[in-house]
Amino acid sequence: MNVARERVYIDADILIIGGGTAGCLAAYEARQVGGDDLKIVILEKAFIRNSGALSAGMNALNMYLNQGTPEDLVSYIRYDMCGAPVREDILLSVAELVNETVAMMEQEGLPIKKKPDGSYLNRGKWNIEINGSLLKPITANMAIKTRARVYNRVHVTDLIKVDDQVGGCVGFGVRDGKFYVARGKVVMVCAGGAAGIWRPRGQGDAHHRIWYYPFNTGGSYAMCKRAGAKMLGFDSRLVPVRTKDTYSATGTLAIGMGAPMVNAQGEAFMQEREEYIKMGGHTAPTPIRVLAYCREMENHRGPCYMDTTRGDPERVEGLKAQYLDMAPCLVLYWGCNDINPAREPIEIDAADPSIVGAHAACAGAWTIGNSRMTTVERLFVSGDALGGAPSRFISGTWTCGRLAGRSMVGYLKERRPELLGLDPAMVDALEAGVFAPLERFNRCSFYTNGDPMDGVSPGQMEARMQNIMEEYCGGRSRWFYVNETNLGIARKLINRLRREQLQYLVAADLHDLQLAWDVINRLDVCQLVVEHIDYRKETRYPGYVNRTDYPGVDEEYDCFITSEWDPNTDTLSFFREPYEQIVPGDRKCQTL
Repeated sequence: MNVARERVYIDADILIIGGGTAGCLAAYEARQVGGDDLKIVILEKAFIRNSGALSAGMNALNMYLNQGTPEDLVSYIRYDMCGAPVREDILLSVAELVNETVAMMEQEGLPIKKKPDGSYLNRGKWNIEINGSLLKPITANMAIKTRARVYNRVHVTDLIKVDDQVGGCVGFGVRDGKFYVARGKVVMVCAGGAAGIWRPRGQGDAHHRIWYYPFNTGGSYAMCKRAGAKMLGFDSRLVPVRTKDTYSATGTLAIGMGAPMVNAQGEAFMQEREEYIKMGGHTAPTPIRVLAYCREMENHRGPCYMDTTRGDPERVEGLKAQYLDMAPCLVLYWGCNDINPAREPIEIDAADPSIVGAHAACAGAWTIGNSRMTTVERLFVSGDALGGAPSRFISGTWTCGRLAGRSMVGYLKERRPELLGLDPAMVDALEAGVFAPLERFNRCSFYTNGDPMDGVSPGQMEARMQNIMEEYCGGRSRWFYVNETNLGIARKLINRLRREQLQYLVAADLHDLQLAWDVINRLDVCQLVVEHIDYRKETRYPGYVNRTDYPGVDEEYDCFITSEWDPNTDTLSFFREPYEQIVPGDRKCQTL
């Protein structure tokens, strides 16, 4: 029986979905260039001051020009992606503004470490150290102080499309159960990337002990895909090497401490084994370092470590303080296991893959030039939702948010769009779809233990999805190897879940409903991942995706691969977008 639910209608000039790194700075910049009369709304599924990928803090900003030019930074990013095509136009626009953005955030209260001469304390060529435990509250305050209207704890499920334009979105209150209908003259999606696609190493209560933020569940990608936007980069998933068990970042150990990766024999293999020296040695691209770790383990030279005993002794002493700014669980782990990184190396592990666009991978929506607008009119993206422009990290994502804010205001001034009218029948249908898992649960019969007899819980469907992706789409237990046969099995099983099994997905309450939509979105991301990896018949990102049937690089695929989803056939059509190299030089070499 359908329940009459209270509706909340919201109208905005700029509607931002996701109150994270990009969303907050987009709201701030839009206010600066758009004026006081601009109505800016942010919908955030958690609480904006302590949500998103920054919620635990960070101890460094990994995009900053300590030297060189914006072109040099783009050259480095291109090199770090093994010379693969990247959106150099977008990356240049970010690199030109990132230092200004960092200085602005320092004025807002971000503590940045300094050298004796007053300059920022660098950690490598493109990084600076910070005390970032309050990184997210500082970022959120940028949006709050500009009087953006923030709706916390609203889980956005879908975009509203009217006559081939995006006019808003719908969702539900995770606490109040209301149905939210929001319209915007322009809409920006920046709700993070996707974790939890593959089976995590930890099980049970530890299944969220992974590297990437576990509550970013692919909503950005799924919503853009379902709205008809061109998508790209889902063959460039990120596989990070992290500290074992806690999955904390190892860059603090490698760049900050000078600790090399070593195998069980004590070899600093990136610097000592010829096969890895040819690939770039200890400064090899990120995917290559993952590949080297995996090969050492496959060849029974593991376990592997970050050898902090070889690091800078003075800096090793400050390790715990640095991790308290970012990954306090690691400090607790060291304490309870009596681990002293000055006396023993730190074991490392390859984490389960994540789908991201602002870290060292390229997933997201295709955008028109530097506009940050997708191929769907009025729909903008930033942060992890923006494809083809990797390695923006925090400071680059702040900057990308600012640039998106400027672009949206420019669009409003130039096009002068009006709010789109919504068909009441369409809104009713969207509401029914949003709450369908709750309605199905209410119609269920139950076993004596309380489980529904004729329904599937979000946890059960998520576990099935993760097992399929792990075993047939190159998970960690498969050392990230895939081939066409396995991808065909993954396609068949994932599509069966999406097309036949979702009708049985049930939710007992609003919390379960959020988990249900998380798995719905993840399954849409699975389709993108399987099809994009299968289409690119080469191994362009060794370590991230290792195709045993196409182990080499094929110049035929030296381009951007984009796809569009057809809702009538539930299939993806693929396109090849030409790569425009703006920064001259060998793409597999750095300029600095």
